[in-house]
Amino acid sequence: MKRIAFFQDNLDVGGIQKSIMNLLMNFDYENYHVDLYLSDRKSFWEVDFPEQLHVKYLPHISKCWSFVPFDVAKSLVSLDFSDVTEPYDVAIDFNSYQFSCALGALTVPAKRRIMWIHNNVAVKLENEWKYRVLWHNFKDKFKYYDGFVAVSKGVIEPFRECSGMYDKPYTVIQNTIDTREIYAKAEAYTDFTVDDSKLNFVAIGRLCHQKGYDIMLDRFSEVVRQRQDVHLYIIGDGDKRMLLEYQRDSLGLTDYVTFLGQKTNPFVYMDKMDAFVSTSRYEGQPLNVMEARALGLPLYCTKNLEIYSEGLEGREDIVQAIVDAERVEKRRDDLRAYNGEIIRRVKQLAEEPAPDPAAEKKQVNIIALHLGVGGVEKAIMSMANLFAERYDVRLYSVYKLPGTPSLPIDERVSVRFLLRDVPNRQEWKAALRAHDFKAFWRESMRSVRILTGKRGAVKKIIRNITGGVIITTRHEDNLPLARYGAKDVLKIGQLHHDHNFEKKYVRAFRRGYRKLDVLALLTPQLVEEAQKLMEGHNSHTRLVYMPNFLEHFPEHVTTEDREKTVIAVGRVTGVKRFDLLVEQFVRLHERAPDWKLRLIGDGEDLPGLKQYVAEHEASGYVELAGQMNNSEVEKEMLRASLFAMSSRSEGFPFVLLEAQSCALPIVAYDVRVGPGFLVHDGIDGFLVRERDRQGYEDRLVELMEDPARRAEMGQAAMANAALFSREKIAEKWYTVIG
Repeated sequence: MKRIAFFQDNLDVGGIQKSIMNLLMNFDYENYHVDLYLSDRKSFWEVDFPEQLHVKYLPHISKCWSFVPFDVAKSLVSLDFSDVTEPYDVAIDFNSYQFSCALGALTVPAKRRIMWIHNNVAVKLENEWKYRVLWHNFKDKFKYYDGFVAVSKGVIEPFRECSGMYDKPYTVIQNTIDTREIYAKAEAYTDFTVDDSKLNFVAIGRLCHQKGYDIMLDRFSEVVRQRQDVHLYIIGDGDKRMLLEYQRDSLGLTDYVTFLGQKTNPFVYMDKMDAFVSTSRYEGQPLNVMEARALGLPLYCTKNLEIYSEGLEGREDIVQAIVDAERVEKRRDDLRAYNGEIIRRVKQLAEEPAPDPAAEKKQVNIIALHLGVGGVEKAIMSMANLFAERYDVRLYSVYKLPGTPSLPIDERVSVRFLLRDVPNRQEWKAALRAHDFKAFWRESMRSVRILTGKRGAVKKIIRNITGGVIITTRHEDNLPLARYGAKDVLKIGQLHHDHNFEKKYVRAFRRGYRKLDVLALLTPQLVEEAQKLMEGHNSHTRLVYMPNFLEHFPEHVTTEDREKTVIAVGRVTGVKRFDLLVEQFVRLHERAPDWKLRLIGDGEDLPGLKQYVAEHEASGYVELAGQMNNSEVEKEMLRASLFAMSSRSEGFPFVLLEAQSCALPIVAYDVRVGPGFLVHDGIDGFLVRERDRQGYEDRLVELMEDPARRAEMGQAAMANAALFSREKIAEKWYTVIG
């Protein structure tokens, strides 16, 4: 017999309390041993517990502990479960925010531990200061649960975003409805009557912002302009009642809307109505929708409520729907199939086997800024695809830029985007250029919110992962990984660029990265330099040389029949110095008049480049091709004869590997790191001393004039690219991760 333990605070008035009692009144006790643990005996109604249910009362735990950080409170308060002789198959924290329920569900002997989510926590955090205080203290408990049950699809994503719990399973189990109680109460006596000559609508719930009664009154006023044979009855009370009554009277709805107030038996009133209406802004799960359905009332709900109630068909235009409404025969639904499915899902929680760490794949979590176009992003997505062959891979992207992911990602990789907003640099700059102070202030505040949200989202992910591997891919994320990463997590940081001995990186090597287990750098030179900087300061972090690799090599590469084109690819920003490259190409045009420069990429400096090309009448031989996808870039590389790089700083220039795989000789400035690691001067390209502009142009012209040398270097370039294949780099990663 499977064993289930429910933990609930009390049975005082509230939707959560009603939900658990409906569930337990309809449960299958023949094959399941069910214990209900309560924190206190407070109850709104006389509860007739099923005799097969075992009700137990926990020792009193002060609610003050809810205002203490959970991990601290958990270490100071304990519960005695010595009477539990056999572990439960599943322990369920049904309340979701009371300390006593969490402590019980997380410390009782059990094979699996589940938390129930009843609300849209994002909206609660925005609107309820008390909930914000509670959340701040109990958010650290989420990492201890094996999974979560949500009462609707609509509450899952807000919870994920607010908690950072992306790596745990979620199940939707809606609340059960006790139709026997509804039907019994609907038959009670009342002298309340409605005007049968009108179509009578009913709404029920607390008179609060969430339920959207202000929206409902606005919409109903539009209805009344088109038909007057309607009446709206609102059951409930709350802090918005006075404002709503004023709104009703101001809209001229005094004769069309009646506030009935709080009713201990709302069903006798609902049963006299012709239809049910709801315009809530958000819900957890609207139980009143199911209660109306049980009474056979046609449902008029706004479209946004569909995600909160399975099977609900919301109305796109609720005003027109009510205007067109007619009285229909009410057909009650005892919700037997609905309740049966819910009980089945709850029982399934106990049937699922307990997690077996030995049988599970190691979980590898990768945190990226975004998955757009770029060498770093390409390296990250290639890494995720590689790891999917051996590990359970979770790829977290802070931003979801348009058109991302920009590369195909293995279907076995779980991709999560952490923020809905995206960086607003262009909007901010546009407002600044336009001297629009209002827009500038708005975009500045938005920028602060985005940056704060980014930091918070990354921190949440790191804090909530308690096992496996976390790989961060930027300096800004390596720091919180070192600070907040769990003890049992293998913490791997990456730098995809040159540290160049800047103070912030030197401080990080010596102090900020101390708790990183591994720091992966792109070249042996960077590893050697970091090792010297860390000596005497950081003996914990292991430094490894981990280059990027190519997932894809083009087929049938030939050096014949190539166009007389020099190609350059990258973001059109200052660090790439494409302005310098264009200037140089304009100067050497007289020396090689039949050659063209094709620059592929987009960025903030592109308008300036276009203006320069136009001013120098160079559009006939300098082509600014704009952004292209990866397959298009490869085609352009296979057509070109040379690749030019003019960057003043690089880490591991991915684009050089791609160019080499397409048999392109490289001409690049020999900046501190990057090109010098991939390009072998005189063998597969030329490295030109930094700031030697004339030397750079001479090397380009030298190769332009010597097709045999280009072909020879192109073959050598392909051989070098083959050293950075997926298979060769995979073994290096597997040695680190295990």
